[in-house]
Amino acid sequence: AKSAGALTIAIANNPDAPLLAAADHAILAATGSEILAGSTRMKAGTAQKAVLNILSTAIMLRLGRVYNGLMVDMVISNDKLAHRAARIVAQLAGCSLDAAYAALDAADRNIKRATLIAMGADKARADQLLAAHKGRLRGAVDALAMQRELN
Repeated sequence: AKSAGALTIAIANNPDAPLLAAADHAILAATGSEILAGSTRMKAGTAQKAVLNILSTAIMLRLGRVYNGLMVDMVISNDKLAHRAARIVAQLAGCSLDAAYAALDAADRNIKRATLIAMGADKARADQLLAAHKGRLRGAVDALAMQRELN
């Protein structure tokens, strides 16, 4: 991957692992020896999974896919996720679940757009706000609130 120009990140549990030296970014999860010799699925595997969870969460935050601790870029692909999305919109917009479902319908099932619609923007204005803030809901919500204060 590195020879192809990709950014490389290595996670290892042994400080002498050649993988760490070969990567652009090395993460050592020094867990020590396993309780059962020969089993890497216990401490080492769990530590690596925790590191991956931390990395993926940080990436989602940096990409603006999380707002106030809630996933706002989720693809609504089934009823369970539709209900979760409605609860997210209701919580963020401070509206009823019925209003959240209506906003999601008007927003073509886009949580960020639906949140702004539930807060009083129309679909076009919601899209303008999101575009102006590079898809980040926080900036769009703040701009909408400021706009409402000025009116």
